[in-house]
Amino acid sequence: MKQVILSFAIMVATATASTVIMVASPGGGGSRPSDRMVNLGFEDIVTKDPQHLPELAKRLDSVNATAVSLSVGRTDWTAFPWAGRPGSFSGEVSATGRDYVAEAIKAVGTSADGEKRDIVLTIDVLLGRALQEDPSLAGRDVHGRASTSFAGVAALRTGAAGARLVALAAEVARKYHPTAVDLTELMFDDFTFGPDDLQDYKATTGQADWPRLGNGSIDTADAHIRTWRSEAMADIARKVSAAVEPFGVKAETDVRSPTKSASGDRAESGHDYDLLLKQVDRLHVWQYVGLNDERAPSTEELVRAMNRRAGSRMSLSLGMWANDGIISADTFRNALKDAARGGAQSVSVTPASLMEGAHWEALKEAWAE
Repeated sequence: MKQVILSFAIMVATATASTVIMVASPGGGGSRPSDRMVNLGFEDIVTKDPQHLPELAKRLDSVNATAVSLSVGRTDWTAFPWAGRPGSFSGEVSATGRDYVAEAIKAVGTSADGEKRDIVLTIDVLLGRALQEDPSLAGRDVHGRASTSFAGVAALRTGAAGARLVALAAEVARKYHPTAVDLTELMFDDFTFGPDDLQDYKATTGQADWPRLGNGSIDTADAHIRTWRSEAMADIARKVSAAVEPFGVKAETDVRSPTKSASGDRAESGHDYDLLLKQVDRLHVWQYVGLNDERAPSTEELVRAMNRRAGSRMSLSLGMWANDGIISADTFRNALKDAARGGAQSVSVTPASLMEGAHWEALKEAWAE
């Protein structure tokens, strides 16, 4: 995943839980998932074109989508007027006063035949304006350089960035009553080594300092780092879950996919699957076949491992990105077939804005009744 390059475009939501009913697909190679979702990013939600969402609603009908995910933006750039927090509005909301989230739910939340779709509202955890206004929130790498997109671990776990995240999750749960609230781009990578992060690391692990290599530099691959990041991540997820639960809303989060073994996870990014499954209702595993290297597990292998670990509580998120743009319709079709062969119970496709006509046709074939 190339986080910074993709960050704004990936303001998307991911799939939601429902009763698992496997239905035979005429496309062959397995069965279609019972949960079938398409993810609409910020670019699809906040639009001046009055026909854009109605046209997407027709697309969703054509592929038999049972769910749709809608980006609500970030804590510092929302797609709706967040009561009492005008400084968090996106430029479009500030200019128009429109509630783009409510408009999107109205446009795509119900199929043409009257069936209600599951609605997942996704919060992009990356930041922009907030880091400019308060640089202390920014994560820092081992050289002390500040991120322009990622908050630090401590800022998210116990600081202002985390408090805002929990508040936004509670607000969209209260205001819109979706099926679930999902977190995307919540991961720890290079920017977890600020002074506040060190204090959090010491408090979590009992260590006196960062683990060090022989030359004195921080050993970023040390097991203590993985454990600390994963425990912090689970703590953040726990707080979001607690914030939305009073409204009868599920909590979900995106996670990176394993790089080698299909039965692994991404604890080095804070994505210890088993820890997170104790805190949220569902994990959405990024399977970006156009970005994965040749050592990555196949889609079929990954789905089988997900099913063994947690069944329908793990959803496959197929990304449209490729190193040279977007994946071809044939690559997409093959990934959908692999998911079916693996027995995928929940699949989401992200983002709709990158899907061309041939991709929609491939999805229609895969999800046909």
